[in-house]
Amino acid sequence: MSSGKLSPRQKMINMMYLVLIALLALNISNEILKAFHLMEVSFVKANQSLTDKNKGIMAAFDAATEKNDAAGERAKPWAEKAKKVQAISAKFCKEIDTYKSDIEKAAGGRKEVEKGFVGLPEMSKGDDMEGHKHYLGTDETTKGKGDALRVLIDNTRKEMIDVLKGTKGDKAVMESFDKTTAFKVEDFKDENGAKKTWERDVLGHSPVAGVMAMLTKVQNDCKALETDILTKLSENIDAATIKFDKQMAVVISESTNVMSGSSFKAQVALAAYNSTAAQRILVNGSPIPVKDGLGEINIPASGVGSHKIEAKIESIDPVTGETVLIPAPIVEWTSFQPSATISADAMNVLYIGLDNPMSISVPGVAPSATIVSPGAGINLTKLSDGKYKATVSAGNKESSISVSAKMPDGTTKKMGEMKYRIRQVPKPEAMLGNLTSGSYPKVQVNAAAFVYANLANFVFDGVKFTVTKYSVIFVPRRGNMEESTVVGNSAQAVKNFAAKAKAGDIILIDRIRATGPGGERPLNPITITIQ
Repeated sequence: MSSGKLSPRQKMINMMYLVLIALLALNISNEILKAFHLMEVSFVKANQSLTDKNKGIMAAFDAATEKNDAAGERAKPWAEKAKKVQAISAKFCKEIDTYKSDIEKAAGGRKEVEKGFVGLPEMSKGDDMEGHKHYLGTDETTKGKGDALRVLIDNTRKEMIDVLKGTKGDKAVMESFDKTTAFKVEDFKDENGAKKTWERDVLGHSPVAGVMAMLTKVQNDCKALETDILTKLSENIDAATIKFDKQMAVVISESTNVMSGSSFKAQVALAAYNSTAAQRILVNGSPIPVKDGLGEINIPASGVGSHKIEAKIESIDPVTGETVLIPAPIVEWTSFQPSATISADAMNVLYIGLDNPMSISVPGVAPSATIVSPGAGINLTKLSDGKYKATVSAGNKESSISVSAKMPDGTTKKMGEMKYRIRQVPKPEAMLGNLTSGSYPKVQVNAAAFVYANLANFVFDGVKFTVTKYSVIFVPRRGNMEESTVVGNSAQAVKNFAAKAKAGDIILIDRIRATGPGGERPLNPITITIQ
């Protein structure tokens, strides 16, 4: 601020700015400091709860390893891994206690309490901003304990997750744990895109009461990851064993269709199965849904003929512990065509503005002898034998398609008819990036690049709407309302207002128009409240 040749007026402005910053630092309200302390107390209690839970899991490990049988031997390697995780977690929490103790001393300790007080006293100078800042490191040139803290957190998380090597599906499990755990350090960017670090710009710019709460949360995140890993390790004790908890009678037939003059043959057996194991079942090489331990086969029938089902169930070899696929007897089934087939490939709804795919045929009748008659509002275009494209227009809520066939004697016979509802493509929802109306911090608003028209869960793939224009209105709690009109879908105007917004200010994105199937559509507004 004071470098170079400055005018007396500029020097005065700079001095006033420094004084203002100092006043703000000294004006942290008691309510905020009290809230930070309550957060710290809450995390301390949560840490104790997680510690008790982890002791219970370890007690189960000890009980399992004390058995002088095969189950006890299976439990031993997992119990050793569990102890290793606990040791890593305990060491980390102890080191964080050292950080907290040093920072507490630098800030003047905690308040004296009356005799008989139970709990954690508040910091005596909860609004202190200096002691811990120098302790952690003020900038890139003045490094402190904050850099080591960041490395400690990252290394501890990696050490703990690495213990999961050797569990069933370990690679996917480790990736999932690393992605979902809160036990990590995450930097951010300010409204100008400048990188801000957790150890300097979050801890370093917070009052010491907030720093103590955040360090206690870090311990809590470590304990939570410890709990998740211990739970996963305990699940692997019996991963190589198969427990059957349900029974059912099954009929295994040679064929599901029997010609007149022959016999139906099948085998009947009592089957025991596991209803809770997350088994993987393959049918003709592809995985199928598994519910309550039973695979659900759903193969759409097409054409006329015989089909085979080759099923394999993933299991664990009780001898080697390796994953194996157990084959099932091959089953054959036969598909038949009804007297007439008229079906929309999506469902019995035709959408205005879209090319609706249709499959229309009559079994036993050549395509050249098949007559397709669309009803009012439906236009059919033949693409190939049995395949059509239907387009519909507004004005009709319902219509139908009928199919007739030319008989060998030259007459025409109606073979079937299907009714269809005619509907507009659903109205899309306006979104700022991935945000809908609600309350968000600035960093989330600034992360949005565009205003989108989102058409979620629509039966047709690839149907899109594009925002062509909108208005953005800035409504500050203090000050005058401002408005800007945008052509296109860039969110820059929104981010411009967000940059100067304060907590409680509102940004309204209104008069949104989007183009897509059926033309231009108005969308509902988005209301963003800055946290």
